[in-house]
Amino acid sequence: MNNNQNSNLFNSWSNKLKITPKDLEFRTKQSKDLPVIYREDLKNKYLGSLVSCSDLPGHINLLEDDIGIIKKNHSVILRCNGNPVGAVIRNAAPTSVLKHFGAKIKVTLESHHSIKRGAQHVSSGKMVAYGTRPNRTNPPTHSYSYKKVLDPHEQRVYDMDGNTLGKWLFEYGKNYLPDTALSYEVFKDNLNLDDDDFIGAVFCTKNYQAAGHVDKDRSEWAIGYVYDEGDLNNNDGYFFYPEYGVAIELTSNSIWCWLTQAVHGTAELNTESGNRYTAVLTLTERTAKSIENRKKKKITEYFF
Repeated sequence: MNNNQNSNLFNSWSNKLKITPKDLEFRTKQSKDLPVIYREDLKNKYLGSLVSCSDLPGHINLLEDDIGIIKKNHSVILRCNGNPVGAVIRNAAPTSVLKHFGAKIKVTLESHHSIKRGAQHVSSGKMVAYGTRPNRTNPPTHSYSYKKVLDPHEQRVYDMDGNTLGKWLFEYGKNYLPDTALSYEVFKDNLNLDDDDFIGAVFCTKNYQAAGHVDKDRSEWAIGYVYDEGDLNNNDGYFFYPEYGVAIELTSNSIWCWLTQAVHGTAELNTESGNRYTAVLTLTERTAKSIENRKKKKITEYFF
């Protein structure tokens, strides 16, 4: 491990970032249904656009447009024509879990290579991923690669971090908004995968900002978690969701869910007083194909 990884792991132990199974149990959270309407006009306006909460050159000013802001104290389920299209749940986990998963997100960021997004995903900040995907390496691998070759013990520790994050996000999303799990479970059933198999990839970010875009993922839903360090209480880094006419004021220890193929992005984030970390679970097309190819290979090896 490099010095930064050792430092984070040491801090985790010294601060006693330990959790118990009871800490991971779902907390009863009060949320309200918030009716929204489909906005074709805002979908087209925000697709490919940079967004801020001020008059920055080349940005749409979110606060001067016809967008409803979901404030930081509000937990809501967004419904369009009665169907769920998004959600945000505040104070989703105990403080011990918040810090524990914050440490896991940071270690995942430090141990993996950064991802470069395509031209249709204009973005800034850092993003890495953990999970299954096809890599064009020799010999070929089937996961997002680490920065260095790990010994078996290190590999198990880092893989456990990623698996824990992914499974926790999935179960929390499923608990608060059951629809988020359906496309993952259909994919798993179609391939006859084991119930314990981790499906999807976890994308961890630091101070990430993205122009309006859609993700052509195999999963219908993405499930995200926010961990802030420092004073970001009055920050403007909203998650904007123009297709349904709203933006979410993101806050630490929040779970939020959205439709991957609806236009979404993150407004300009002021990081002078702190840093924002996120972990997001989704089933990308590359991840889905990699899982399918590995399944076919196992079947072939079994019969031949």
